[in-house]
Amino acid sequence: MPAYKDKDSGKWLCKFYYQDGNGNKRQKFKRGFDTKKQALEYEREYLLKRQGQPTMLLSSFINLYETDQFPQLRQNSIRTKGSRYKKIMETFPNMPLNEISPRDIKAWQNKLISLDHSNGYIKALQTEFSILLNHAVRFYGLPKNPIHMVKLAKNPNYIPPKMRYRTFEEFKQVYHQIDNIKSKTAINLLYFTGMRKGELDALTREKIDFENKTILIDRSLQRLKGKDVVTQTKTYESRKISLPNTTLEILGDYKNHCYNINKEDRVFQWEKRYVENGIKQGVEKANQEIKEYNKSHEYKKPLIKRIHVHGLRHSHASYLINHNINIVLISKRLGHKNTSITLDTYSHFFPIAESKMIDVMNNEKL
Repeated sequence: MPAYKDKDSGKWLCKFYYQDGNGNKRQKFKRGFDTKKQALEYEREYLLKRQGQPTMLLSSFINLYETDQFPQLRQNSIRTKGSRYKKIMETFPNMPLNEISPRDIKAWQNKLISLDHSNGYIKALQTEFSILLNHAVRFYGLPKNPIHMVKLAKNPNYIPPKMRYRTFEEFKQVYHQIDNIKSKTAINLLYFTGMRKGELDALTREKIDFENKTILIDRSLQRLKGKDVVTQTKTYESRKISLPNTTLEILGDYKNHCYNINKEDRVFQWEKRYVENGIKQGVEKANQEIKEYNKSHEYKKPLIKRIHVHGLRHSHASYLINHNINIVLISKRLGHKNTSITLDTYSHFFPIAESKMIDVMNNEKL
């Protein structure tokens, strides 16, 4: 169909027909293009997208993928994918899907490395792009995924930051300096369960079984655009884990502190940075005591570094590993899909545990 110029606005428009999913003839009308070429390109791309042809632009295909897959995803996953698509589109804004070659992928990988991104981010972008192209192969006639012909790239010069976690002694020093009972209770629960922050925020009173000393983790909460969005957990699986007596005691004290809390109410109503502020207060006050101690002692104690909220989850893993807890139990407690994720994430904690193992063997007499 030809494009037309609007005499009043001076802009170009296109008007054309297509068949809908039921085989009915429909008309599409779009105005506001600066050039005739833009109007005709819009018509061509729209029809390719309707037909699901691999000659469509990557940007059009991403729209199709979102229509196909986003209804099945958590809101937080949708937000993460959207930001990664923007990064991918910086390199492939107007490229037809079937013209993306292994050489293009290789050049894109090298560009990511030149920008000094972390290996974790580079891997995430490559994985996200491969998921898109796999979908195109399965449903939209793309002959093959070009990423499969190229090895996953890594930045050879990237030095990952050291994972921050709390030893139990450090945790005690910080924990006892926290005044706010809400922050203190939440931090205790995070340290002794390894829960994710979203799982903590979604926790309701009815999921805590004081009699059997367990907690059911089956929901996660994200704060998106100022609203609470409760979804399934990250792995879409629930888990019931045991609680130590000290955690049950502080949960009981916190429950008594909260007035008129119903079983379906969230234990920790959303409050901006209530966990982070508790960590900050605890570290600052603990370090002040250390500084005072160092003034009058020859041996100088090291100051305690602040950690992110997620560092409490790492701390729990470290705590269990160094008490020789079975890796399968640790994996289930943390809510990992499988033990390989636990091992990949926390393998650097195991040398300490391995030294204990050698000590056991050294004490044996033949």
